[in-house]
Amino acid sequence: MSTQLLTNPTAKPPEPPPPDPPRITEEEAALQKADARIQALEDEVAALKAEVEAKPKVLPNEVANETPNAKEPAKQSAWQTFEASAYTAGKESTGKSKGDRGYGITASGSSVLEGVTVACPPSMSLGSVIEIKGVGERVCQDRGSAITEGHLDIYMESDRDAVNFGRRLVQARLVEEG
Repeated sequence: MSTQLLTNPTAKPPEPPPPDPPRITEEEAALQKADARIQALEDEVAALKAEVEAKPKVLPNEVANETPNAKEPAKQSAWQTFEASAYTAGKESTGKSKGDRGYGITASGSSVLEGVTVACPPSMSLGSVIEIKGVGERVCQDRGSAITEGHLDIYMESDRDAVNFGRRLVQARLVEEG
């Protein structure tokens, strides 16, 4: 017991020292560092998406300084034979890895999406809707150095699905010009 308490019964006992701050393990430190990296990448993705959204979208009529009188009906083309392959957002298809700038972003500026994204030859406008027999409708959102006339590259999430799809001849037609 403190001598002060013996001599002064109304005195309070001394405060105990504050506890040591908790120590984290190396594993916890690595997790915190990884979480910080993930947050930084998510912030970068959000900034890039905002940058893409802020860019003015030029429509074909604006380029030619034309004003359309009325919306023309969609022009469907005849079925054509294309060589089709499949790709992923990964390094083996795009040369980019998760975390790289532009990973998963198409030539149109949108994010790749299975069931939607297809890479088309330059003769097809970005935004065009294409119907592929046995696959369904896809939107021309991407380009690629190997995508030449007569070739389509269908986006798939998994490497296994892309490899299983392989290369094949498909029938496709333009449903709506982009």
